Amino acid sequence: MTPHTLEVLEFFRIAEIIAGYCKSEEARAQCLQKRPLQDAVEITAAKELGRDILSFLQADEPLPIKNLPPLASVLKQLHTVGVCLTVEELYAAGLLALQAGELKAWAIKQKRTESAACTLIELIPPLPQTEQAVFSFIDKNGALREIPSLTAIRKKMQRIEADIEKTMRSYCTDESTKGMLQTPTPVLRNGRQVIAVRSNFKGRIKGIIHEYSQSGQSFYLEPESIVLRNNELMRAQAEYEQELHRLLVSISAKLAEEAEALEQAYDLVLELDCAAAAARWAYTENGVFVPDTGNSQYFYLQAARHPLLGAAAVPIDLKLAPEERILIITGPNTGGKTVSLKTAALFVLLNQTGWPVLAGEETRLPVFRYVGCAIGDEQSLDRSLSTFSAYMRTVGELLEAADEESLILLDELGSGTDPQEGGALAMAILDELFTRRSRVFVTSHHGVLKNYAYRKSGCVNASVSFDEATLRPSYRILMGIPGESRAVDIAEKNGLSPDVIRAARAYMADSSADAAALIKGLMEKHEQLAVFEREKDEMEKALREKQRRFDLNALKLRQKEQVLRSQGYKRLNDLFEQKRNEIENLVREIQEGELTHEKTSKLKQFFADFGQTLAEEQTDIRNEQEELSALQQALRNREQEQGHGKSANGMSVNGVSVAGASINEALAEGMEVLIPHLHRRGVIIRKEKKNWLVAVDTVKMTFPADKLEPLNSSAIAPLRTPQVVVEAELHKESRPELELRLLGMRLEEAEKHLQNQLDLALMHNMQEFSIVHGKGNGVLQTMVQEKLAAAPYVAEFFFARPEHGGTGKTIVRLR
Repeated sequence: MTPHTLEVLEFFRIAEIIAGYCKSEEARAQCLQKRPLQDAVEITAAKELGRDILSFLQADEPLPIKNLPPLASVLKQLHTVGVCLTVEELYAAGLLALQAGELKAWAIKQKRTESAACTLIELIPPLPQTEQAVFSFIDKNGALREIPSLTAIRKKMQRIEADIEKTMRSYCTDESTKGMLQTPTPVLRNGRQVIAVRSNFKGRIKGIIHEYSQSGQSFYLEPESIVLRNNELMRAQAEYEQELHRLLVSISAKLAEEAEALEQAYDLVLELDCAAAAARWAYTENGVFVPDTGNSQYFYLQAARHPLLGAAAVPIDLKLAPEERILIITGPNTGGKTVSLKTAALFVLLNQTGWPVLAGEETRLPVFRYVGCAIGDEQSLDRSLSTFSAYMRTVGELLEAADEESLILLDELGSGTDPQEGGALAMAILDELFTRRSRVFVTSHHGVLKNYAYRKSGCVNASVSFDEATLRPSYRILMGIPGESRAVDIAEKNGLSPDVIRAARAYMADSSADAAALIKGLMEKHEQLAVFEREKDEMEKALREKQRRFDLNALKLRQKEQVLRSQGYKRLNDLFEQKRNEIENLVREIQEGELTHEKTSKLKQFFADFGQTLAEEQTDIRNEQEELSALQQALRNREQEQGHGKSANGMSVNGVSVAGASINEALAEGMEVLIPHLHRRGVIIRKEKKNWLVAVDTVKMTFPADKLEPLNSSAIAPLRTPQVVVEAELHKESRPELELRLLGMRLEEAEKHLQNQLDLALMHNMQEFSIVHGKGNGVLQTMVQEKLAAAPYVAEFFFARPEHGGTGKTIVRLR
């Protein structure tokens, strides 16, 4: 990537924006020095770190990175023997040690084993000696602590200063001397306190004259009684400086022992600061780190926004398959062709720097070894180069560098010369680039290039759309359709004479009416196709939701069946247990004495009552069976209307088998059979080679034919409850999460996980769980709220308390 390319594509301006999010000055400088990488492994590592830090921001758990003073030159000094750092430099090193400790404590708290940020933080060496040495001498605010040796000297200096001040005050207040003074207060000269005496009183006060005023009317005198005290003060100050120097050298020596660890920690903290700056930019501007595509040359921009356009940016979509090497964009002037080219190439550079792009999550970008561009007017007067000559010189340089791993941008290819020759030259250049397998993005107004794209395999037409009503471009990219230049319409809109416009339209009618009509028809078809695709997407979404509700009803039916079956078994067990106790009591009474008529009548009455009770229980269970059968019939009718197939949550209902199904002499699909060796019943689903797939309760098993026995209607127990067989893609051992984390997921993936959680919660009778979706730009939060509001089995949902996650976490309670 040449500096010229980076400058033209405005890479440096984006780097300045991202660098502005850094906390430290040296991190900002380091961020500005970053350039696009070519090694796929390095690119992946840089993006993974930024993506990981972004996920912490979205979870409202940002890295505790703080502003650090510049330390690079300070740390280099530690390799010098006997180095003496200043108090400010020691304080800066101490702040680095504190920053390292805070980051390591934060990483331990996160408990993320696969976090790239936490892994990098683990590499930061601990700096206990530096932290202890610095902050035993300096407090956390950078001020010196009370060191005994320094404190004693400071107190001595304060006493001397108090004596000097007292003596000097006496000169200013004594009636015999204050009239001699030019000013009533002492002043400092050369670090010594003196008094300003009028020149006409020279010799009246004994002392040392330091200097005269410019007017000569006064001189500065250090009284003889003060000279000795000033000398003592200066000796005390020298003593203080010597002691401070000794302490600084001692502490600097301790830091020198950890010099390499300090440098390593500083480099890692700066790296984290730079990565965090990119993540903060992505968080603020709703950007994404593009997922890796391996060696794939698939190129897709989804809702891409140029960072420098701000709110005025119109999102563009641009898609090229790996075999599609050349994209030719045509359309009206000011329609956004050049901006689209620049956006695509700029995003390639940002992606290869490890930075995010302002686009949708589906965006995919290949890795290029070389990005070159010929954009804008590069006319050179000092080289006697015209616009066309300068453009061709640039194109020649691009051809020399282009290969299969290159991205080449050619703006207004073939312009600036005779249209026929320019078109021919443009096609020849594209042929050469196609031979070299380069990926090429071209803008042009040449109609011949539109035909070239149709005839050339691996070449794709595209255009910027134009609003017929307002005669203004809409800045959207239409893939597969060439565009009209609409020069006459734009000229008319900008005030060109009506006569000139009529004449231009007359010339156009003679030469290109058919081609214009063809392009216009293609654009209308494209718009119709877009409307159809939107309608189809809406229908598919509605059908998926309808199928999901259908599958949920099937799940509820299965649960109801299990409840009814367990209730029926329990009632019968309770009944038989009660009757067994009563029989034991009757037998005991008979055995205790003679068999009398009263005892015989009592026994007969017991069996009569038991028979009546059993009949009542059978009637109740039969009524429940009929109710369940009605529900199953309604489910079958709906299944016939909708058809079989996979639903949105991965579940399908294969069939419903009720006792009393038709019986054939041979085994057949849907037949109820007995599995003798298991003492269980089942329903045949289908034949698989030589075996039969049988649904036994909610489990599907395979058996050979000799292990199955057909059941006739008389062999079916009267109390058998209907059986619903549900085939689910949910894993048998899957269980709902107490806390479902959606952070870092795409919207569709998060929605699928949420629906899966709701289904599992229903299956396992879970009453309450939480969803961590973060705050971010609110996309995940909105999806969760809408999903829960539409679910009839959700009783209530609300945000967690502030100390438990606040609006980044939702509590769900089911009915």
